[in-house]
Order: sequence, then C-alpha cells, then structure tokens
Amino acid sequence: MKAADRIPLEGLYNTRDLGGIEASDGRRIRPHRLIRSGQLFGMTEGDARVLTEGYGLKTVVDFRTQREKEESPDPALKGVDHLEIPILDELSVGITRDRESEKGMLKLLTERLDSGVDAAAEYMQGLYRSMVKQEYCRRQYRRFFDVLLKQEEGAVLWHCSAGKDRAGVGTAYLLWALGVPDETVYEDYRKVNELTRGAVEAELSRIRERVPDERLLECLRRLMQVQDSYLRSVQDEIMEDYGSLDAFFAREMGLDEGARLRLREKYLETKAG
Repeated sequence: MKAADRIPLEGLYNTRDLGGIEASDGRRIRPHRLIRSGQLFGMTEGDARVLTEGYGLKTVVDFRTQREKEESPDPALKGVDHLEIPILDELSVGITRDRESEKGMLKLLTERLDSGVDAAAEYMQGLYRSMVKQEYCRRQYRRFFDVLLKQEEGAVLWHCSAGKDRAGVGTAYLLWALGVPDETVYEDYRKVNELTRGAVEAELSRIRERVPDERLLECLRRLMQVQDSYLRSVQDEIMEDYGSLDAFFAREMGLDEGARLRLREKYLETKAG
C-alpha cells in the first residue's frame, strides 16, 4: 500500500501527488499528473512556482460552492486553466466551509448530541450517500472525469475546501477507476486526518472560546476529519443502486470499458517488459 505523498508547500498542508500509487495490475500512477488538494487560498508565490514549474500544473478544478469561492478565492496562476465544477449546488453543513455552514454545523450537532448515536458519523454517512444519489453531484463528477480524459499534458489539481470530502470522494472514484485496490484507496483517504490535524485543532481552539462543551467539540472533531465509514457509505450506496462499481462508472461517469482503458493508459506508467 502507498498513499499519496504530500507536496512540501509553505501555505498549503493537504496537497498531494498521487504519483506512485500502485494499481492491481502492478502499474503505478505517473508522477506529476494527478494532484489532490484542499483550497488554494493561502498559497505563497513559492508554492505557485513549485506547482507550476516543478509539477507542471496545467489545470485546476475547483469543487467548491460559489459562497466558498467568494470567501476564499483561488489565486490566478499564469498558464493554468481554472475550471469551476461545484459538486454541491448549495451549502451543506459539515462539508462546505463557509461561515453560514459553521453556524449550521454547531446547531445540528447540539440538537443530535444526546441522541445516543455517533451524531457526526451518522450525519456524514448520509451526506456521502447523497453524493451518489443526487443526479447533480453525479453529473459534476462526470464533468471531472471528462477533464481528466481530455488532459493531454501536465498535471490536473482538484480541490474543495479542506480536501477531505468532495475531493476525497472524487479521488476515490478516480483510484477505483484506475484499478487501485480498496486498501490503498482507504489508506489515501485516511491520510487527510494526519495532514489536517493542525488546522482542525486550530479551528477547534477558535470555536472553544464561545462553545466550551467538550462533548460538542469532540463531535465537531469527528465531523471535520474522516472515518472509513464515510467512504464506505459511498460504496454501499453504489452497490445498492447499481450492483457494482463498473456499472456505476459506465452509467454515471461516462467510463465504459474503452474510456477506462484510455484513462489508465493516460495516467498509469507503462508496464515494464
């Protein structure tokens, strides 16, 4: 197993090159072609040089809502196409990272805290399932695959706000389509907790000033990071609705056998021998 390596940047903490991840057939993802990330707001000039000159960045795909983009806009990068493909068409508490979402998140968890269930897990599993069930979300991820299939050279970077949910599901779809085994997909998905831990704790410290309830803060922590059960709910929903990942990719992502073959030829290294 091998999760994506973090690109050492000054202002971005969850930007990773998928290069080197191994598919089931033994081939590895080509380096400097596929990059997952959190938001690019906060990128330094040095970071921009690393991505454009060092990694050959040519396309940025922004999965965020309009409100998120207005509050934390992406920087303009010379020679880089910027595409807006919002996965959600409106605020979603726990996923979108705008000010209004934060208020809703606190209200929601306060209401559910005494329900006797893991409020964060229950809520996030429902949100992840909705990304499979909602036609709008499926259509937007299909647009993402269209971009990947048309990319001829250089790297594609996709991001949401934290780089964990919308980018996490999009990355899982891509890795599954490239033939990467489940254990590696989940290892890469979980790595977000390690890379975002500092930012999450800083955010919780800020919230603690006005919300001193430690149970609520712990629930928020689980909401702001990932659990395997969140991503597994995506697989469960796909199996219930389509019977297999292959059927889902063919029907909803525009990835029939030929398209998946082109995707693998484009992003997997040629097998030695």
